[in-house]
Amino acid sequence: MSYKANINFNKVVELLNSAKFSLARDILLVDESRYSNDSIFYNLLGFTELQLGLLDKAEISYLRSIKIDNNYKDSKSNLGIVFYKKGLLKEAKKIFLELLDQDKKDFSAIYNLGVILLDEKNYEAAISYFHKAIQINPSSYECHHYLGKAYEDIKNFNEAIRYYEIANVLNVNKLAYTYNNLGNVYESLKNYKKAIECYNQALALNGDKSLVYNNLALLYEHTGDLDRSLSLWQKGSIADNKNLIIKMRYIFHSLYGFNSIEFDKEQIDDYGDTVKKISLHNKKNFNFVKKIKNKLNIGFVSSDFQKHPVGFFVLDLFKCLKKKDLNLYAYLNKSVNKEDEYSFLIKKNLDKYHNIDSLKDSEVIDLIIKDNIDILVDMNGITSGNKLTIFANKPAPIQVTWAGFLHSTGLKEIDYIIGDPYVTPLQNKDHFVEKIWQMPKIWCHLSSSDIKNINTEATPALKNNYITFGSFNNLHKMNELVISTWSKILNLVPNSVLFLKTGQLDSYLFKNKIIKQFLKNGVFENRLILDKPSKREELLSSYNKVDIALDTFPYNGGTTSFETAWMCVPLLTIEGEKFISRCGLSINKNLGLEDWIAKNPEDYINKAVMFSKDFSKLDLLRSQLRNNSRKSILFNSEEFSNNLAASFKEMWSLYINN
Repeated sequence: MSYKANINFNKVVELLNSAKFSLARDILLVDESRYSNDSIFYNLLGFTELQLGLLDKAEISYLRSIKIDNNYKDSKSNLGIVFYKKGLLKEAKKIFLELLDQDKKDFSAIYNLGVILLDEKNYEAAISYFHKAIQINPSSYECHHYLGKAYEDIKNFNEAIRYYEIANVLNVNKLAYTYNNLGNVYESLKNYKKAIECYNQALALNGDKSLVYNNLALLYEHTGDLDRSLSLWQKGSIADNKNLIIKMRYIFHSLYGFNSIEFDKEQIDDYGDTVKKISLHNKKNFNFVKKIKNKLNIGFVSSDFQKHPVGFFVLDLFKCLKKKDLNLYAYLNKSVNKEDEYSFLIKKNLDKYHNIDSLKDSEVIDLIIKDNIDILVDMNGITSGNKLTIFANKPAPIQVTWAGFLHSTGLKEIDYIIGDPYVTPLQNKDHFVEKIWQMPKIWCHLSSSDIKNINTEATPALKNNYITFGSFNNLHKMNELVISTWSKILNLVPNSVLFLKTGQLDSYLFKNKIIKQFLKNGVFENRLILDKPSKREELLSSYNKVDIALDTFPYNGGTTSFETAWMCVPLLTIEGEKFISRCGLSINKNLGLEDWIAKNPEDYINKAVMFSKDFSKLDLLRSQLRNNSRKSILFNSEEFSNNLAASFKEMWSLYINN
């Protein structure tokens, strides 16, 4: 007897139509023993499992259905969808091509092949399939939506808008996805008003809103409204509490503000807990052997081995570390950034270099185990492109976070965070779930082989006859207190100007916002030099136009402060409480510039005014820095690598002796 004749059949169909998949599956499982030879039964069971995300079980059910009736197209098509969802694109494509051989007008096969080809970035073929599918079913919302996506991906925005708008007309289920994507297109075209309209329309529709909140937050972040971005990321995280990208962006951008350590800890601990929930469902137990080793295997995991602060840190460092009885391995997740000339130079000094952006976490973990890594170093922390899901599985006996994110990762599986006596004093150990590992002098250094030929000049005030303050930091670090503090300095130092240079000033929205913020504090636009981004050599040479560099707070400059020191411009900083608030302190301590470390904004203002009064003394200090900075560990890769290598070896010694 066919399952269609069963008294439960209509009830199951009703439950499926009401999206009550778990209840439907429970009924089907009770009936399974009576219908073990019914292909329709197993197709229904597979469908409930597919909707519940039980992909392995759904695959088994569909295979049983096909074994009973090899001509049952629905089960074959659904099996193809299961393979697609499992990432088995080759297997999925094979099924849909077979169905298409049987019926050249099989809409489902044509549509699904288009989706797979889109995933494979075979845009021309994907577009062709979607057009064929639309000819068969002109009212298909999904086909028009994905055709719009294909055109968006190849930046044919006019066609993308055309098909997204048709999809919205056909959107009988009032799904948010197409308006979200249409917002992305308008944002790419810098039509921000239209983009915001689309995102808000998406928020009023059905479906997962977390992606919409994220995209709208990114738009406001790109245009300078960080407060609104943070509110939207918070809502996005509530909408999808497992979305690590949204949590990451909320945490990272929150650090620009004056949140308490307790607030940071709560958010970061929640992030760490979410990483573990996502990562540990298939955790393997690794048995590491504790023994003395002549050469340790050190693995570095990052998305930033290119023209990026992390690339600037490791460029000369890896070359020196190779000489310290260490084998160096790198695991690059390049899904965020593309490789460049720095990537090529960095690769030359590594024993092994793996591109892991297309690998599953389980495959990366197997790779790390195969490489027999002793110490695995995270160089992203809670930033874009991180692979903390790998670290949650602890594929190396010792795990460390260093340089990429100046805060805790929230993962107890990471043993140490590398700092120094200034950025991570031991009394701040409660800020981190990791144990603090203090480098002897400074937590990081800047490679100089790529910048050593850039000359420094006399302090410009000698010829200008006025003081030029400067900051080349991210504008998000320039919060209201920073701007009001800098404004007071400008108003107290006659004829002084402030030179800002950063990529965000390429945006007229950012530029106008900064001008308005200073105007609100009594500083007119003629006191501001607002410069667009430039190549690194020109950027560094621009420091020759600055007399005094002003550090941001509570989020200090990092790479910018090292570059300031290389160009011999004295940096005025405030001693803060957090790692991110003490970078300037550490740099100035290592340069002997204790007088340039303020206790609070009032002290910062007083020091800025005092240091501005004597141009000759400023020039003398610049000359001293020309000598001191070059000799300091800030740019001495050999000395810093000695300290880092010694730290790795001591970590290993502690491990094998405990």
